[in-house]
Amino acid sequence: KMTARRKAMELGRDIAVGGTLCTVGDGAAQYAFTDTFDGRRLGAMTSYGSWSAVVYHYWYAFLARRLPPSAYMQKAALDCFVVTPGFEIPALMTWTGILGRGQTLDEAFVQLRRDFPTALAVDVAMWGPASLVMFRYVPLRFQVPYMYGFGACWDFIMSAIAFDK
Repeated sequence: KMTARRKAMELGRDIAVGGTLCTVGDGAAQYAFTDTFDGRRLGAMTSYGSWSAVVYHYWYAFLARRLPPSAYMQKAALDCFVVTPGFEIPALMTWTGILGRGQTLDEAFVQLRRDFPTALAVDVAMWGPASLVMFRYVPLRFQVPYMYGFGACWDFIMSAIAFDK
């Protein structure tokens, strides 16, 4: 049984990994696609990665409690076709729109509607296989770091989509 201290340390690690790898993904996207550095944009991506890691920390623990290890295909389907389009894409696009681009909520929603199909296509192509591998082979305590490691690529692409003029 895991101690409260160890649970807190794992959550803290997940938050640090989420924020750091979103920083890396956005920094790489800025380097690749823009001529200037945008600290506000980087801050929006970093803060998003930090707080969303909390959501994923508890989401993966919930899946581990509710579904057996052999249900990795169901877990991957829930992650890819429910959580990412229902939470990840809207949360990331809205958060970065408001904090990173200074949009109003309505403007962020307009961009979300415009960019959602592209983001969903990237989601299915990237997260489907990554989720299958994770839920099949990666122990629960390493699932958030695994997904954020893989997620640096996702953040690179989503940052480019979210901040593309």
